[in-house]
Amino acid sequence: MDSSLLSYPVSLILAVAFCLICYISYGTYRRSKLLSGVWTRTISMGVLAVVSAIEGTFRLELQNTLLLVIPLVTVTYLCAMAALDGIICRRRLMFILPHLGLFLALLGGIFGACDSESANIVAAKDQKISYAVSEKGLTVPLDFSITLKEFKIDYYGSGKEVKQYRSRIEFSEPECYDAGRNGGSLSNDSGISGTITKNVSVNHPCWFKGWVIYQSDYDHDNCSYSVLRMVKDPWLAVTMLGMLMLAVGAILGLGKTWYSRALIPVAVLLTLLFGAASVARINLGTLPPALRSIWFVPHLIVYMIAYSLLAIAIVCCIWGAVKESQKMNSLAVKLLSTSSAMLILGMLCGAVWAKMAWGECWTWDPKECWAATTWIITLIGTHMNKCKWKLYIFVVVISFLAMQITWYGVKWLPSAQYSMHTYNIR
Repeated sequence: MDSSLLSYPVSLILAVAFCLICYISYGTYRRSKLLSGVWTRTISMGVLAVVSAIEGTFRLELQNTLLLVIPLVTVTYLCAMAALDGIICRRRLMFILPHLGLFLALLGGIFGACDSESANIVAAKDQKISYAVSEKGLTVPLDFSITLKEFKIDYYGSGKEVKQYRSRIEFSEPECYDAGRNGGSLSNDSGISGTITKNVSVNHPCWFKGWVIYQSDYDHDNCSYSVLRMVKDPWLAVTMLGMLMLAVGAILGLGKTWYSRALIPVAVLLTLLFGAASVARINLGTLPPALRSIWFVPHLIVYMIAYSLLAIAIVCCIWGAVKESQKMNSLAVKLLSTSSAMLILGMLCGAVWAKMAWGECWTWDPKECWAATTWIITLIGTHMNKCKWKLYIFVVVISFLAMQITWYGVKWLPSAQYSMHTYNIR
């Protein structure tokens, strides 16, 4: 199906209709034990986790199929129901915000996918260009022109490893523009009403007339051209608002999950061990441009804390099963909940980072898919309070194994060649 058929205004109409369906069906949801039951949530999230894991392993582009769309829409609907239930029943913000935030983030991603545009410009110095080329090879006309005035590469001390690369580009706004002729080029060169010069580098995009321009690549042989990525995402505000609510809700939930002074030094020690093991594989002395971001440190630290808590949770599960200790069982539940909150905070840091670096919050990268799989499995555990303890132990074990794949196992998967998370591994 041609995705352009679902673009604006169809996408907006569908989104509004979906929201109305959620609101109208809330009464039915409340009365139905099937819709509001724990197994409906568990199965929906379980299917989504399995599909995400398959996509992360084999790179089958399942995001374009009903196999992923159906469970994704189902989870979005259930988030809307939970958020409505929390608002109507006046539950705490730590319950409302995560569900409402995830609903908005998924809503913006699902219905905004057909409205987002991305294309590349290969710009040689002093060449005026007024069109971009999409990934499908189609010409995307622009109502302005771009001229590369300067391209510069910064190297580390050795002079070999690239530290940063940047472009100084000039935007020209024509008085007369004809998008139907000459592939969307300027109708004449005498119609320039003014120019604006901006700098763009990796992790530091610039904005112009609704487009966000990213420093994507360059000519590695002769540095004769710079590759700029043009992105337009009209639903970004909805997605970012949802992500903000989700983050605030996760933070609020952290203070209500567990507190044990005895576990703090253990968690800190494991965090340091996980962090050291991760950093040891990266040459910090020659970080590539993509890793030179303010989001690198919080993204890494939050994930390492989440991994540490998940490791302690599985120990508590085993201890509780062997010793039949209800105290350990209860602690494992709270640890898993805290780990789940930290995992989503880590993912959100990564999503904002990716948006600043490449122009997309989510690309279905293998590591992203497995990170989502791990988080979804922990969510299943937090929604299984009334289930049998043996089943809960199984969920904790599976989430811990998924975490291992996310942490260091992605490079061994068939999809590893498509991953952007390769970095400069030693």
